[in-house]
Amino acid sequence: KMFYVGPMFRYERPQKGRYRQFAQFGAEAFGSNSPQLDAEIIAYAVSVLKALKIKDVNVHINSIGDAESKSNYKKALLDYLKDDITNLCGDCQNRYITNPLRILDCKVDKGNPVLDNAPKPMDYLNETSKMHFDLTVKYLDAMGINYVVDTNLVRGLDYYTHTVFEVKANLETLGAQNTICGGGRYNNLVKSLDGPDTP
Repeated sequence: KMFYVGPMFRYERPQKGRYRQFAQFGAEAFGSNSPQLDAEIIAYAVSVLKALKIKDVNVHINSIGDAESKSNYKKALLDYLKDDITNLCGDCQNRYITNPLRILDCKVDKGNPVLDNAPKPMDYLNETSKMHFDLTVKYLDAMGINYVVDTNLVRGLDYYTHTVFEVKANLETLGAQNTICGGGRYNNLVKSLDGPDTP
């Protein structure tokens, strides 16, 4: 387990509330497949924010499953969207080719019936992935962490697996840009960088 804090730099274009350079605090845990660790990292994030006197926070959580679940879901989503993709924004049309899961969390087309009726990652979880998610939320319940299951929540990078989460703060000063923390499990990252298979 480790943490880091310092300046970070975004590769993508700057946009409202997302600067090229920003300060970030984060925590990582390597080497365990246990859903207890997913819940621990989420609880840690909530406790850090509360220590910073940000008391009114909401955890949004979802599962995108393992590689098999993600692959099955991606196929179903592409199939579902193929006839309607031109009815979505330009970013979504690009994401259809580059990163289809990101279409679900589009801010421009939020509320569009095409997205509202799209298949959700939860519908394509295999048994292993379902069990992982069920245990994660059970541990959150045991720790008294309030959360909502947000079936449209995904993370933007392909290496994420299983649990994904965001913590939103109810602060007037933030407006719509109220997600102040996010993360999840990425079992395939170390391996994709030619390291050992490390969850």
